[in-house]
Amino acid sequence: MKDRIMASVLALGMAASAVLAAPTAALAQDKLAASIGYYPGALISMPVLIANEQKFFERNGLTVELVPVASGPAMTSAVASGSVTFVNNSWDNLILAVDKGLPVRAVAGSTVKVPFALLVRKGIALPHLAEGYPGVIKDLVGKNWGVLALGVSVHFMAQLILTDAGFKASDVTFLAVGLPNTARPALQRGTVDTYLSIEPLPSIAAAKDEGTVVVDLAKNQGPKVFHDLGYNGWWASTSTIKDKPEVVARFARSLEESYCWFSKPENLDQVVTLLQKYVKVPDLSEDAYKAMVKGLLPTFGPDITSRTIDTWSKLLVDNKQLGAPKTRRDVVAESARESFRCPN
Repeated sequence: MKDRIMASVLALGMAASAVLAAPTAALAQDKLAASIGYYPGALISMPVLIANEQKFFERNGLTVELVPVASGPAMTSAVASGSVTFVNNSWDNLILAVDKGLPVRAVAGSTVKVPFALLVRKGIALPHLAEGYPGVIKDLVGKNWGVLALGVSVHFMAQLILTDAGFKASDVTFLAVGLPNTARPALQRGTVDTYLSIEPLPSIAAAKDEGTVVVDLAKNQGPKVFHDLGYNGWWASTSTIKDKPEVVARFARSLEESYCWFSKPENLDQVVTLLQKYVKVPDLSEDAYKAMVKGLLPTFGPDITSRTIDTWSKLLVDNKQLGAPKTRRDVVAESARESFRCPN
């Protein structure tokens, strides 16, 4: 009898253990995988770097592989071909990709402000600097304006800064000088007098007394059309969106949680430490690096507004890169939020 009782107790215990273990096993089986393209050494990929380091992906049941990708065109190619699940790229590139028939759509926002600043090299007289925009542009007429490349969105943005101030695009000379790592020597040599740049070059120039920021689009200086305008976001292929909606949902949710975490002032020091791991800037002191990151944080957010897509679409149409405007519905997945606010 005693043996039978003991056997029954053991059986009940094993059954209970199996029931308790079932959710854990189910969670383990429920893990989904994704690869994410990011720009190595660039602060603009911050949301996924933090989501990975703070384990937001893991908590949402997503196993991710971070894949370094060198450029916007390479990002487009990677996601369209299916070699990477998610990529980070600008809205103008998305609009053009969709217009060309590539099977890509946006699934989450990344920036809610345009993270560019117009930098003027040391040695250029700026008698109208105190006036701010548009007055300071008078000092840059007849100068050589450096841009990433000719015929791309950064070139068009620089042109609009000029024309919105009341001048013609032909009043300056635009020169292609590549990414900030090649633009900096061009500014130092005087090959170009200005450069429209993302961080960290503007902060480096200030720290090393190599130049002055005269228009900071991230601070809503410059043309009003750029004020509070999203610049880039996260894309996926249309097949991923259709066939793996849970992967897309978990990815977007992880980015939202990342945003809510890094937006809290009390987490600033942790954010700085994390970014220094991925984006080293030897030219900046600890305090200068922290100030740069603090200034950048308000530029990020998961929103994709209709105004953002409409504005970039119009810019492309105006510059004859796009035949007809695209709307948010044309280029953004239905699941993507137009607006988002962190829970209290």
